[in-house]
Amino acid sequence: MTRDAVALKGGEGEAARSHAGVRISREDDRLLDDRINANTLVYPKFALIVMSFITAFQSVYLSHAVNGLDWAIPSNAGLYVVVTLFTAYMLSQAYTVMVESEFWRRQRHYSEVPKTEEKLLHKLRLQVAVGYSLFFINSVFSVLCTALHLYIFRHADPWASYTLSPTMTAALLWLVAQKNEESRRRRMTRHK
Repeated sequence: MTRDAVALKGGEGEAARSHAGVRISREDDRLLDDRINANTLVYPKFALIVMSFITAFQSVYLSHAVNGLDWAIPSNAGLYVVVTLFTAYMLSQAYTVMVESEFWRRQRHYSEVPKTEEKLLHKLRLQVAVGYSLFFINSVFSVLCTALHLYIFRHADPWASYTLSPTMTAALLWLVAQKNEESRRRRMTRHK
């Protein structure tokens, strides 16, 4: 039921609604909606998903070039699809958690700029958070996945090498993003 339907319930047509004995006016509802919308992040999540697939494809190339795991063979193609989807999912989750964590870490509780420039500062901080998150996660994924593929699992079974290198790296990055968010929340509780 929408807020307007609650306000007009019973044909009363009053400008306020009552919840648990407290009258809430439309102005209060509008103010609440403004506050909720101010704390939501709007950024291209689909672009992060596409980026995660591009990043996950690096391990497909390494496996094909280094281990000779041919993608024309149906069983190998199935493995490539499953591992790439799983890796891309974990990377996109890591991107999402890291972007939100980095944005809220940079957000201040007080106004640093005039009201007219608040939205511009909000967009700038969001761009910085997205850029930092993409750079950090992609660079660590590239270095760690390549090291696992070329040095640690080089003489292992090609299927095991391809399965373990990207999934372990993506899972580790997702864990790092989660820990980054937990650290930010701990710092926020200390500052209250």
